[in-house]
Amino acid sequence: MASRALVVGGLTSGSGKTTVTLGLLRALAQAGHSISAAKTGPDYIDCAFLGAASLSPAVNLDSHAMPAGMIRHLATARPGDLLIAEGVMGLFDGTDGGSGSTAELAALLGAPILLVLDARHQGQTAAALAAGIRSQLPAGTDLAGVVLNRVASPRHQALIAEALASRNIAHFGSLSVAPSMQVPSRHLGLVQATDLAATDDLEPRIGAAARLVEATLDLDAIIAAAGPLQATTGIVTPPPPGQRIAMANDPAFGFAYTHMIENWRAAGAEIIPFSPLADEAPAADVDFIFLPGGYPELHLPCLTSAGRFHDGLRAAAARNVRIYGECGGFMTLGEAIIDDDGTSYPMAGLLRLETSFAARKLHLGYRGLTALVDFWPGLGPVKGHEFHYTTAIAAEGEPLFAIRDAAGRDLGTTGLVNGSVCGSYAHIIA
Repeated sequence: MASRALVVGGLTSGSGKTTVTLGLLRALAQAGHSISAAKTGPDYIDCAFLGAASLSPAVNLDSHAMPAGMIRHLATARPGDLLIAEGVMGLFDGTDGGSGSTAELAALLGAPILLVLDARHQGQTAAALAAGIRSQLPAGTDLAGVVLNRVASPRHQALIAEALASRNIAHFGSLSVAPSMQVPSRHLGLVQATDLAATDDLEPRIGAAARLVEATLDLDAIIAAAGPLQATTGIVTPPPPGQRIAMANDPAFGFAYTHMIENWRAAGAEIIPFSPLADEAPAADVDFIFLPGGYPELHLPCLTSAGRFHDGLRAAAARNVRIYGECGGFMTLGEAIIDDDGTSYPMAGLLRLETSFAARKLHLGYRGLTALVDFWPGLGPVKGHEFHYTTAIAAEGEPLFAIRDAAGRDLGTTGLVNGSVCGSYAHIIA
C-alpha cells in the first residue's frame, strides 16, 4: 500500500508533465523502487501510459467526481510505497471554483507538488512564477521543487537555478525534450498506449524519457520530497452491475476506469473480457454486458462485419440480459455510425440511434447523472464525464439519465433505453 505521494504539475498543458512523469516512473521502477501511478481527472489515455511506464495499472483520482474519502482510499490502496500522480492542464485549472484541479487533488492527499516549468523564452522570471505558484497553493500543500523543461543552454539553466535558490525553491534538474519522446495526438487527445505498443513504438518512447530523467534529474531528492499519505478506508462507488460481467476490451473499447473494474472484482464480481475487433461474442452465461468507450471510429469496417459480436449482443438482448454502453460502446449499440467522409456503417441495431463524425461538434464536461430506469442495481446519482465529437443525428426512445453539468445546471436527459439495452455518451466515474 502506498504510504507516500508526489504530484507532478505544470502551468499549462504541454509543459512537459507527461514526459517527466513517464520518465520518473520508469527510471524509479528500473532502479528497484516500489512505485505506482495515478492521473488527475477523468483522462483514460494518459492513465494507460502511466501504467505502462510504472509496470502496473494506474488509477484516476478525480477530486470533482470522487468523494474525498474515496480519493484517499484509492491512493493508499495502490501497490508499492510511492505514488506519483500526474496533474492535468495548469495547476489550478478545473471546473467552476477550481474543482477537479491538480492543486485540489494535492491538497486532498496532502502531497507536495513537483512543478514542471517550461523555461522557453524566459530566464529568472521562471523562478518568480514558481514563487508565485507557491504562495497560491492551498493550505497544507507544499511546493516540493521545480524541474525546468526545454532549457536552451547551461547558462540559461544557471540563471534560473540561481533565482530559484534565492527564493529557497528546490531545483531538481533540467531537461530538453527530444522529438522521440513526444506522444502523437489525434482528435480526442493522445494516441492510445496500446496503439503504440502494437507498432513497437511505446517502449522506446518510455525508455527515452527514463534515460533523460536519469541523466538530468536528482532522483534521490525527488523521492525524498514525497509527502506521507494517511492510511484510510473508503467506499469505492458504484457497486458492480452484475456478478458475471462480460466486458469488451480491445483497442476499439479501451476506456474503462481501473478503479471501477478493481472494485467490481473486490466485491466478488467476475469480469469476462471479449474482443469485438476479433469478432468475439460476449459469454452466453453472463448477467451484464459492458461496452466501454474507446475509438470505434478507427475500426468501423471491422466492427460492421463482426457478425458473431453483433449476433451475440442480439441474442443476449433477446434473453433480457442487461447491456450497457458508454460513448463509443453506446454508438456501437445503435443502428449505424457515419464516418467523417459520410459513409454509414451498420452496427448492432439494439438502440434507435445513428451517430455521425461528419456532423462534428465538441461535447466536453463533467456530468451529474441520475438513472431514470433500474439498469444497474444499487446505482444512485453518480458523476461522469463526456468527451466526444460525434453528433446523434437520430435518437429515439426512452432516456437513460437525467443530467446536470458540473455547476449543477439542468441539462435535461441523455442516453437511450430499449428493453434491457441502454447507454449514453457519459462515462460513469463515481
